[in-house]
Amino acid sequence: MKIAYVYPQFARLAGTERVLIDKMNYLADQKGVEVMMVTYEQGTHPFAYPLSPKVKHVDLDLRFYQLYQYNSIVRLFKWCQYSKLLKRRFNQLMEESMPDIVITTTYHCNIMKMIDDCPTRFVKILESHIDKRFIHSNDPANYRNWRTRLRSLYDMKVLTRKACKFDVLVALHSKDAVDWPHGLNTRVIPNIVHLNDTGRICNYNSKRVIFVGRYIYQKGIPDLLRIWRIVHKRHPDWHLDMYGDGDVQEVPCSEEARLQMNIHVHQSDVNIFERYLESSIFVLTSLFEPFGLVMPEAMSCGLPVVAFDCPSGPASIITDGVDGFLIKDRDVNLFADKLCSLMESSDLRHSMGKAAILSSQRYSADRIMIQWMNLFNELLASRSS
Repeated sequence: MKIAYVYPQFARLAGTERVLIDKMNYLADQKGVEVMMVTYEQGTHPFAYPLSPKVKHVDLDLRFYQLYQYNSIVRLFKWCQYSKLLKRRFNQLMEESMPDIVITTTYHCNIMKMIDDCPTRFVKILESHIDKRFIHSNDPANYRNWRTRLRSLYDMKVLTRKACKFDVLVALHSKDAVDWPHGLNTRVIPNIVHLNDTGRICNYNSKRVIFVGRYIYQKGIPDLLRIWRIVHKRHPDWHLDMYGDGDVQEVPCSEEARLQMNIHVHQSDVNIFERYLESSIFVLTSLFEPFGLVMPEAMSCGLPVVAFDCPSGPASIITDGVDGFLIKDRDVNLFADKLCSLMESSDLRHSMGKAAILSSQRYSADRIMIQWMNLFNELLASRSS
């Protein structure tokens, strides 16, 4: 079985990049499976996450991001040139390598079209790593005026039409799967997650709450600060540690104010599991979250999770009142109350933490990747019949 994953580049520290590389590494270790990573903007950039030497990497060597140095007319002309060249190089690679399965994500319409137009015959799989409704609307700028709104709606229409050309779309949860057209073959397979393998669990006596996520609009950081202002008044001896990539200016609170409230803002940490183990509670305040890798990561360390019931990931991961608390979306006061109840009861932290460890095992690589292998075999059998 030959499988090719197509994605622009794997240079960014982000959830989709991590999951795709993890899956490629896992599949490359399976007997009878050959895995190829196909990029076109990787260049000499190092991979964001370790890639198995068993995975063959081919970069088609076109840097679309460099076109922004030109004015709009020149950029459009060069973009057309690059697109034609990319398509030609991709078709040649597919003809030479003859993969059985080609996989990409819903993020890039140009890649979806390139795969669909390719004359080489293979099974086409589309992965949805973000809810359909948020692919083009996750930035508030998309709805500030009628032009950007129309463009967003048009892009969504194009994406939907292209998605229907694929053999199957794999969503992370059922809510996303039902949002796609009924004529599209959809399946639900959750992400695989790096789970705690240290043999240790978190320190429930530590008066530390941890947040992990990029410093961007989606993560609901202003709400997190509103929650912490309430919590800090009741429990001034507790600390909030924030870890993430991006501009710290997205944390709308002065450094002096943060220090007064025991808020500590850090950049992302490669040893994030050590940071989980130093904490007692995990919080997630996203406006939307297609899955939320950090939740089962933290749960595998024994951390109970408090999260807003935002669309759509938390509800598929947290069992409310068992391994964490699922809060009515944007109810800041209720969120603060539930967080305080965990702070006030070591027994509650322990019981929920133990349940969280068991719950997190649903996302182990062995449990998730068997679902992928079954899907691959089913699709290939259908193609042969």
